[in-house]
Amino acid sequence: MRQLILKQLKCHESEDWGADECRLEVYLDGALQPYLKTNLNKKQVWALNRTYTFQTSVDIKLWDEDSPDADDFLGAAHIGTGVTDNAAASFTQDGANYKLWYQVIEAPDVDPVKAAIDAFEHSSQPGVWPYIQKADLLADIRSTVLNPFEVNQNYTPFCGPTAIVFELVAKQPARYVALCQSLYETGQFQSRTKVVRPSDQLRQSKVRAGISVADWMLIATLRDSENLIFPVDANSSGLVNNIAGITTPWEMKGWIYEILGYDQVSFESTFVYGEFDAMRKAHAAWQQGGVGFLMIDASMLQGSAPAIAYPNHWVSYLGNLQIDDGIWYQHDSGHIRFDCYSWGRKYSVDLGEGSFEDYMWGVVTGC
Repeated sequence: MRQLILKQLKCHESEDWGADECRLEVYLDGALQPYLKTNLNKKQVWALNRTYTFQTSVDIKLWDEDSPDADDFLGAAHIGTGVTDNAAASFTQDGANYKLWYQVIEAPDVDPVKAAIDAFEHSSQPGVWPYIQKADLLADIRSTVLNPFEVNQNYTPFCGPTAIVFELVAKQPARYVALCQSLYETGQFQSRTKVVRPSDQLRQSKVRAGISVADWMLIATLRDSENLIFPVDANSSGLVNNIAGITTPWEMKGWIYEILGYDQVSFESTFVYGEFDAMRKAHAAWQQGGVGFLMIDASMLQGSAPAIAYPNHWVSYLGNLQIDDGIWYQHDSGHIRFDCYSWGRKYSVDLGEGSFEDYMWGVVTGC
């Protein structure tokens, strides 16, 4: 284990004419940490004095926030396990010039996931979810980090945020624990650039039957935070319930960026054609350590073929892609196999080209 000490960030040249609205992002072993923000102008120094523990590497990104325009990327730094007393990293993109001073020292070995759970367990901060008991929540969290397939939407229509939380647990378990703690104790948590908070109606509602308290609290919060008209409630049902649970491709893109922390996010529509090529893009993102989410008709995984297929479900791509393109002038001669996550388990899809095209509607990727 190593300990990173961020000492200070100095602005030698700002990106804007005046002060930059600086956002410093820290990724510990690939897991995004709560962002650090301040305004800096030329010759100003930001005393950070922040300490982080990591195992293999730290990646740091500096942005100038430019609402309503897109944020300006000022540069990135990669820090390994080499011990150093006084090192510096420069951020010089887009006309800016910043220097970050830091130190890396040895640290006692510690399991970051266990440390996060222990910190939550020993916290004296009371919860703000009246129908969720801390002991039940901790039990769910412990079970989930041991096996990400414990994440399960069951009979809720929250397949999109459920797939996001599955990947969060699988790839960033310590951050998953920290988000659950913040959400339970404060009623909100910090994503990449925003503060995510559920409605009071959701916090005050009972946990929906058939779903764990951890899954309900985090997954319903993600869904509810995007809903302006139909807030999520454990007692809602029928049309209102389904409308409140609908997830669009742009919402999936937003969560990939905000919750999972990936920079390169894209949507590949297959409403007309391109199903096999979209799957190859999902596989390429997955091979790079990223994510791919497929927008499908749920009948692809179970049940009889519908009279009319339509996009009603999101799954997380899990690899093992095999594609036989068939003969170009013979429609339906191809074949595809791959694995995906949904409903708390792994599914192995094995379909002919024609059936797959009927069920497949698009892919959102992040890497």
